[in-house]
This record gives sequence, C-alpha cells and structure tokens, in this order.
Amino acid sequence: MTTNGEHLSPKTRELLDRPMEERIAHIQKDSWIPYSEANRILQQLEDLLHHPKCDRMPNLAISAQTNNGKTRLMKHFLSLHPASDASDGKIAAPVFFLQCPGIPDESRLYSAILLKLCRKFRPSAPAQEKLVLVLDALTKIKIRILALDEVNFTEVGTAAKQKRFLNALRYLANELHISIVCLGTEEMMRVIRSVPSVENRFPPAILPRWQTDNEFRKLLASFEKIIPLKQPSDLQSSLLTTKLLTRSGGTIGELKTLLAAAATEAMRKGTERITEEIIDGCNYTPPSARRQRSISG
Repeated sequence: MTTNGEHLSPKTRELLDRPMEERIAHIQKDSWIPYSEANRILQQLEDLLHHPKCDRMPNLAISAQTNNGKTRLMKHFLSLHPASDASDGKIAAPVFFLQCPGIPDESRLYSAILLKLCRKFRPSAPAQEKLVLVLDALTKIKIRILALDEVNFTEVGTAAKQKRFLNALRYLANELHISIVCLGTEEMMRVIRSVPSVENRFPPAILPRWQTDNEFRKLLASFEKIIPLKQPSDLQSSLLTTKLLTRSGGTIGELKTLLAAAATEAMRKGTERITEEIIDGCNYTPPSARRQRSISG
C-alpha cells in the first residue's frame, strides 16, 4: 500500500522523504491546532487587547484542567502580538506573559515582573517599593494585557494572602488601565469567587474536558494532517476516537503526547499508520495509570 500523502497538509507532506528521526522530531514540536473553544477565547483576548482605556478595564480568567491547552493558547496569542521596537526607540510589549509565583504573594509577583523585564531592584525591598518600579516598567513597554499563567492557589496561601494578591492584580489593572488575564485550574476560580470585589472583574472562560463528539473528531482530523505518517490512520473512526479519548483522559496536552508516541511507534515498526495495536503498544502511560503508580508507590 502506497500513498502520496494526500491526507497530510502540504507542508507536512514535504517531510515524508525526510529521515525518520527528523519526522519524529517534527511530531514532538509545539504546534498550534485551532478549535472552536480556543478560537472563541482568542477572540475575547483580541477584544481585551483593543479595548479603549477606561477606569474599569475588562479582565478574564481562563480555566482548564491541567494540560488542557490554556498555556498553549496564551502562547499562540502572544505569538500574534509579539514585542516590537516602538517609535520612541523603546520596546513595546502589548501582551506581557508571566508565570505566576508559586505562592500568592504580591511582593513575589512584583519581583517576577521586574526580573523578566531585567530591571534592577532590591529583592528584600518592601512590596510598596517594588510596586513603584513595576508601574514604571510596565508603563514604558506600553502594556495592554498582563497575562499570568499557573495562577493556582494552593494550601500554602492563606485566605488573607490570596485576597491581598487578587487585590494587587486589581490595583495594577486600575492604575495602568490594562486588562489582567489569569490562567489556572478550577481551584483558581474557587478562590476568585471567594472575593466578591474581584469575582465580578474576572469573568470565566473555560476550556472543558474533551468528549466523543464532532469537535473532538475535527481535532483528531487536524492532528492527522500534521503528523508525517505515510499512510492515513483515519483517527476519526469510532474505535480510534474512543480509544484516544479514553487513554488521554480528555485533555489536549495528553492527546498530543499520546499521538506523538503512537506515531513514533508506527514509524519504527514500519506500519506508517496509527492503529489500535500501535496505541496499546506505544511508549505512553495514561494519566490515570500514572496517578495510580504515584499512590501505590
């Protein structure tokens, strides 16, 4: 059985004659796969970016289960609006993306911002002193959106600290007339809902767990177009769709890892297509099995 790669995108088709290891490396790269829910949130982010400055700027809280695409979505949005040289010779960064400190603490947040902007400051300085530097630094890069990833409040953060942290975000939004975007899990939403003055400022945008429906089949079809296998796998077939969803646990990050492992196995075995047997035998451990190992280990 031969194929000319008609099931692949033109760019992926060009890889079919490349060495196996090069094709495997291509599979493991970060790649953006558009889908309905992500496109909806991207439009919300675009609306925030172009919102006229006002006293009460709109914000957003993007919530998803771990490994279900929220960080990848934000990085894609960032790639659409990269930092650039401004007319005054300074750097303009309309979207400033930062990983949130592990502990909800405003002083740690200010330190993280200043470190990423390569600004000098005293690590031991009080939060108020750092805040002055942060306001100056963010103003100079012409920021429009401050996006904070992994805003996952844990047991280490007391309710009082969590409230102070959220109020610090609200202050930055008010003072700079910018939008704040928080990315986290349901735990983040629980904490946001616990502070009424903050909750009404952060409407939720949710990336739900995937289910066996047309949206999931369209996602699989998109993945198949960028996986450089010589034979079509028909990932949208009922048996493969159910197996891929079950083994990946319904998150797009796990699905990508599973498909990469399966495609690698298909190349090395010479089948050049993903089958049930390939999925079962590839080097991939489902999240449910990993959790079980962690508990028993």
